[in-house]
Amino acid sequence: MPTLLFINACVRGRDSRTLALAEQLLERIREANSHDMAFHIEEIRLSTENMLPLNYERLQRRDELLAAGQTDDTMFDYANAVASADMLVIAAPYWNMAFPASLKIFLELTSVEGITFTYAQDGTPIGLANASDMYYVTTSGGYIGDCNFGFEYVNALCRLYGVENTHFVSAEGLDLDGADVQAIMEAACSGEIVNF
Repeated sequence: MPTLLFINACVRGRDSRTLALAEQLLERIREANSHDMAFHIEEIRLSTENMLPLNYERLQRRDELLAAGQTDDTMFDYANAVASADMLVIAAPYWNMAFPASLKIFLELTSVEGITFTYAQDGTPIGLANASDMYYVTTSGGYIGDCNFGFEYVNALCRLYGVENTHFVSAEGLDLDGADVQAIMEAACSGEIVNF
C-alpha cells in the first residue's frame, strides 16, 4: 500500500490556515486516487515531536551508528520515513521568509547519507528517497514574491533526496484589506494532482 507522508509544521494547530489548505490538498489527493489502490497517510506533527538539533554529541552518535550500519536506530526514524514514503506533503506557514524552526530541525534529521541520499565515487549526489513527488503547502498574510526561501530550501533538499517533482501550493495576500480568503484558498489548491 503506498504511503503519503504528511509533514505538518503548522504551529497554530486547528487555527492554522496552512493546515486548512493542506487538508484541502490531501482531500484532492484522496479523490484523485480513489479509483486506484488504497493508500495510507502517515502524519508527523512537528509541534508534538521531541526533536533536538544536532550537536557534537548527537553527531558523534549518528556517525557511530552509521559506521556500524545501524540505520534502523530510532535516531533515523524521520530519515527512514522520508526515504520510504511514496509521496511527501509538507505544510509550513510562511515565517520569517521561510518556515518555522521545527521544520529546519526535522530536515536536518532527515538528511542522512546512506538513508535519504548517498554519493557516487565521483562525488555526485544520488537520491535514495522513494517518492517522486513533493507538495509544499504554505500561506502568507502578504505576498511572498522573490523571497520564497522556504520552498527553495525544501526543493533543493528534495533534489538531493532524489524527489524529481516538487509542487508549490500557496495562498498569499490573506491579510490584505478586502481579501477574499475563501476564494484565495480555493484557487491555491486548484492545480493538477499527481497520482501514485
